[in-house]
Amino acid sequence: MKSVAFSAFAAFLMLFSSCDNSRVTFPVKRSFDCDVLVIGGGPAGTGAAISAARHGANTILAERNGVLGGTATAGLVAPFMSSTTPDGKTFLIRGLYEDLVNRMVAQGGAIHPLDARIGSWTAYRDKGHHGLTTFDYECLKRTLEEMCTEAGVNLMYHMLFIKADTRRGRIKAAYFATKDGIWKVRAKEYIDCTGDGDLAYQAGVPVVIGDGEGGRQAVSLFFTVRGVDKARMDAHNARCLAEGDYEGQWYMNEIKEAREKGEFPSWRNKIALFENLDGTYTVNMAQGDDVDGLDPKQITDAEVDGRKQCNEIVKFLRKYVDGCENVELASTAADLGVRETRRIEGVYTVTTEDAKNSVRYPDAIFCCANSMDIHKKGFVDYVARNTNEPFYVPYRALLPLKVDNLLVAGRCAAAERPVMAAIRVIPPCFAMGQAAGTAAALSVQAGVGPKDIDPSKLVETLKADGMYLPE
Repeated sequence: MKSVAFSAFAAFLMLFSSCDNSRVTFPVKRSFDCDVLVIGGGPAGTGAAISAARHGANTILAERNGVLGGTATAGLVAPFMSSTTPDGKTFLIRGLYEDLVNRMVAQGGAIHPLDARIGSWTAYRDKGHHGLTTFDYECLKRTLEEMCTEAGVNLMYHMLFIKADTRRGRIKAAYFATKDGIWKVRAKEYIDCTGDGDLAYQAGVPVVIGDGEGGRQAVSLFFTVRGVDKARMDAHNARCLAEGDYEGQWYMNEIKEAREKGEFPSWRNKIALFENLDGTYTVNMAQGDDVDGLDPKQITDAEVDGRKQCNEIVKFLRKYVDGCENVELASTAADLGVRETRRIEGVYTVTTEDAKNSVRYPDAIFCCANSMDIHKKGFVDYVARNTNEPFYVPYRALLPLKVDNLLVAGRCAAAERPVMAAIRVIPPCFAMGQAAGTAAALSVQAGVGPKDIDPSKLVETLKADGMYLPE
């Protein structure tokens, strides 16, 4: 049986190795046709699929997991980072994202970003943590599915993208591995929301990885705990703030002591616990360095090590942190939190200077004011920008070079590394997805490619759909 299985697998690999981007010939079990195919059901992908379908496009959303939300659900990443100006007073990322938040708030499943307060909801952090959106994981899963159903999105779970059939600069089909065999989807327009630029890369789009020289941001494995004494944690932070004890507020000396004793497995230097609506806390402290998020073996090793860290960090919390004496590990994320892999080379690449100077493009599709923070071993490198004036992202950053019927949205868009560090978080990804999905639908309606639509019409449509783009 082992030799037969190996032979079958070897034959499967030979089919791939014999194929180039011009022709795909391996057996296909089922085929589907649509106007717009969105690959990836995270924030960018759901935003894209819902927007395309709302504008009349026959849309398929293919997701490798059995749930929408991406890192927000499978990765347990919470809360949503800021969607406001740094002072928390102006709601910037609106449109579809605002619709989602309002629906969740109405169900008791979220705190609106304009109602966010610094404290246990923000891990007691101030800088960069105004305007966060605390949410319930299950409410998010359910609400995203409801919004897809209402819009008419054809949702397909357990579809792992494996290959693109590209000819003369156009994608002809995308192929997926399923338990039923290989499935094929043909579309007029394609949107890559995989986070890693998988479709774009397979289709022949040039890409940049990390810092371009092998360096990558740190990865995280999020987990949740229960049993926190909120009153004691609140009191500890209030006391430290009153005394100006920055190191005490974050238990930095206790972490150093525990690390020297072999009782703290992560290289994080501060505690980070975010209160959830159900009384649990999401913890962002289990970290990995120099992990290639495109290498399944390295991802596997980081997840195994991350879960070991989670268990040891819980022990640390019990011993060293006021209010955590009785905490228990509730759950660990199914997916590793990967901050960066591929970014496409696009028609336009958003530069760090553009963002610092709040350059206003004629084809701006959304604005935000998120921190440009590069996560490195032992610290976070903040690029010098923390003003209330937003910066913008143009439509051209979603348009890849060399392929005509493809858009991208999410952390694989065309932006310099510091800018992507800001817009890779969840609210901006929803905004990019909304823009990409709307553009794809307009392309189908006009019978032209995404590069040939009227950008002013796209901007007008986004504004009509609630996107905030101040003059």
